This record gives sequence, structure tokens and C-alpha cells, in this order.
Amino acid sequence: MSSVVETQHDKEHGLVAHHFENLDQQRDANALGMWLFLGSEILFFGAVFTAYAVMRTIQGDGFTLACRQLDATLGGVNTAVLLTSSLSMALAVWAAQTKNRKMLQLCLGLTILFGSAFLAVKGYEWHHEYETGLVPGATFGKTPDGEPAKAIDPSITPEKVKGMQMFFVFYFIITGLHALHMIVGLGVLGVQWVMTMRSDFGIDDYGPIEVAGLYWHFVDVVWIFVFPLLYLLRN
Repeated sequence: MSSVVETQHDKEHGLVAHHFENLDQQRDANALGMWLFLGSEILFFGAVFTAYAVMRTIQGDGFTLACRQLDATLGGVNTAVLLTSSLSMALAVWAAQTKNRKMLQLCLGLTILFGSAFLAVKGYEWHHEYETGLVPGATFGKTPDGEPAKAIDPSITPEKVKGMQMFFVFYFIITGLHALHMIVGLGVLGVQWVMTMRSDFGIDDYGPIEVAGLYWHFVDVVWIFVFPLLYLLRN
């Protein structure tokens, strides 16, 4: 009897869409939809990683030399930041499920802060690579001032330089795609954070927070693969 009353209450307050019977069914459907979407994302990133692996096999020496130009320390810091953001996101979902509004607001805010810090560090890395002449294209190997890039020794063969440039093609594609996914995630979390400040969003129905958490954790897992592939394979 109580479940019927709760369902009627949820429908009256607009928490349950007309084509669902109750909140549990709606949450399950939303979670399934997100898992299907993430499945397509796995195929997408999997194709990019496969192409990277093939090219690394073909031009291994150039890829190894290029990998050594990346700052593994900054990559490690960003990994720690992103893993911490996963913890705060998990706590945000828990806070929504337990109807702890203050905790939900705090954890969403921290997740946004950590995600923004990650992008700031990545932006610094991209700028450094631009300044040192490692951006693929006609000017690869030359700084913005037209000087030869110090990262590319004159003794390196043209074939290896070609391999280095191909590495940075993949580097900017992979990290750029990952950053784009993070920006989307930050946008969603930012809207949710504002809504928790203005209403009981996430408290009456934790489903949207839970689905956003699934997406955020996926983005973090992708970086767990990106970090060793791009930063650590130096031999």
C-alpha cells in the first residue's frame, strides 16, 4: 500500500515520466540507456587505441622518442586528480541516495573542481608542447619563433622524426577527445550542482546523479588507459 502511495506522490510531483510506473523502473531504464551509450563509447575509444597500437608497432622508435618528451610527472598528477574526482563523484551519488543535500552539494562541487584542475594541467601541457615545437603539421620541429625544437636532435633520422610526429597526432587526438568528454561531463555536473542549490534536485530522485556518475567514472577509466599508453611506454 505504501509503495502505491509513494508512486502516486512521485507522479503528482513530476518525478516519474508518464510512460513509467514508478521511480525504480525509471531509474533502471535511465541506467540501461547510459550503459548502452557507454558501450558505444568503448567501441569508439577502442578503435582509436587500436589505431594507435598499430602505428606504434610500425613506427616504434619514433613513438618511443616522442613519448620521452612528455612530462610523466604531470600525467601522474592528473591521474591522481582524476581518481580523486571519481571518489568525490561516488560520494555525491551516495549523498543523493541517502538524501544528504549538503553532502551532495559539496561532493558535486569538489568533482567539478577536480575536473577543472585536470583540464587546467592538460591545457598547460598543450601550451608547453606548442612552445617547444611539438604540434603536428608543417611547423613540427620548430618553435613559434622559427627555431629548431630542442626535443628533436639533428642526429635523429627523418623516418624517426616522422614517427614522432605521428605519435603527437595520436596524442592530441586522444587527449583532445578525452578533454572534450570531460568538458561535457563538467557541463552536466555544473547544471546539476546549480539545481541542487535551488531545489531538492537529486534528493527526491537520485537517478540523474547516478547516471551522471556512471558517465564521469567512464571518463576516468578511459584516462587510466591513456596515461600508460602515452606517458609510460618509453622503452
